[in-house]
Amino acid sequence: MSREGVYRAVEAMFRRWDGLCIVGSRDFAGERQSAGRARAWVKGLLSTHRVWGDVLDTVTLLVSEVVTNSVLHSDSGSDPDGVIIVVVGLGNGAVHIEVIDRGSAVNVPTMRPTDAESLSGRGLDWVDGLSDGWGSDHDKEMGRAVWFRVKT
Repeated sequence: MSREGVYRAVEAMFRRWDGLCIVGSRDFAGERQSAGRARAWVKGLLSTHRVWGDVLDTVTLLVSEVVTNSVLHSDSGSDPDGVIIVVVGLGNGAVHIEVIDRGSAVNVPTMRPTDAESLSGRGLDWVDGLSDGWGSDHDKEMGRAVWFRVKT
């Protein structure tokens, strides 16, 4: 990666994390069970930081959805040794979550049209509707980060 590419990736990360304190980070295997494990870990971690009620319920639901997307749609989920990293931050009156994976050459996080009959495809709709902001950044060398914020 070029120096300019690294600079842009780091600059985007710093903008997302401005005013936030990282309270935890954990690696999970790129397998389906990791969504539940990540949800339980985030719930326990945020509970110790006095995040409860609807905010905690919303964050844990969205963590589950974003980790599931990483497992299903990234190279981290298709590689037996794949790793998904969940990072939790607090500050500026919000919980900030980043789910980092290896990305994919063929899949980009996008909301898809669904109907009442659809059995899947609603995860990012939920992230969009329930969070106070979300997005994704991808870099060939550093991977993909899908992030969201929920106000406390």
